[in-house]
Amino acid sequence: MEATERVTVLLQKNFGVRLDDVSSDAPLYQLSIDSLALEELLLLIEDECAIDLADKTLSSRDTVATLMAVVRQKAAA
Repeated sequence: MEATERVTVLLQKNFGVRLDDVSSDAPLYQLSIDSLALEELLLLIEDECAIDLADKTLSSRDTVATLMAVVRQKAAA
């Protein structure tokens, strides 16, 4: 399974967010992912995808597309 597909599953399973229902340009805060939830999500992504996101600065104002791009970049490295 590709890293972004894993993130999609994590978002749905842990936060009730179905990416089929939202625009990739939607900020994470519009999906009810605040700064604390984002930290939890990033830790889940690190565990699930075996990547390190500690050097990436993301906020709840970043979009779904930005999150996915960061995950793809880290997974490819």
